[in-house]
Amino acid sequence: MRSRNIKINIFLNEEENRILNEKVRKSGLNKSEFFRKIILDYQLKEKPDEKFYEILSQLRGMATNLNQMSRVYNQYKGYVNENKYATLYNQIQNFILALEEVYLIPQKSKNVSG
Repeated sequence: MRSRNIKINIFLNEEENRILNEKVRKSGLNKSEFFRKIILDYQLKEKPDEKFYEILSQLRGMATNLNQMSRVYNQYKGYVNENKYATLYNQIQNFILALEEVYLIPQKSKNVSG
């Protein structure tokens, strides 16, 4: 038996419906899940965009590279290939800049009237 058996209908104007659909799409939830999260006083966050996952993948690659370099360093009692570390350091710096640009630097918002 279904644990949720109460159906609720609401009325929206075109603009409210558009905003609702956009927020639901950004959340990655279906409408029922979206409303339950709101009702249960969850702080909803938008589902990250594709750029987030691309950056996350780059971070994982850098972490793997750093781990491999550390193993070599430990295996050979301190041998360091400075060029590899410098390259990784530059990748990490670029990664940080990309994160700041995408997620921290304010962007002009689209004017949404509601």
